[in-house]
Amino acid sequence: MPRFNYTVLSRSQPGQEEEYVRWYTEQHLPDIRRMPGVVSAKLFRMDFQRVYDIEAPQWTLMTLYELEGDDPEQIINALRDASGSPEMPGTDTLDKSGMIQAAGHLIAQID
Repeated sequence: MPRFNYTVLSRSQPGQEEEYVRWYTEQHLPDIRRMPGVVSAKLFRMDFQRVYDIEAPQWTLMTLYELEGDDPEQIINALRDASGSPEMPGTDTLDKSGMIQAAGHLIAQID
């Protein structure tokens, strides 16, 4: 079955970074990992970003998911649909403005 990488760039509401990271690590990542098609999830604190030719927010977190399925959009839509439900509680600490979500499959690798 095909595998895809799914990347999310996000940030917290101002002054709520600690709460946001706690929710992400203790609640959200375990909830996401239980969803069908999600193989793994890793959370990174952003150390650097450069954006060209557009005005963009300063994201604070980068999440990398590995998905397995025929269509990453179906898996991502299922995650979105579950978000905010009892199975996947949301948080008010997330600032969705400017959030980026992207998925792709590997076409080349050099180790």
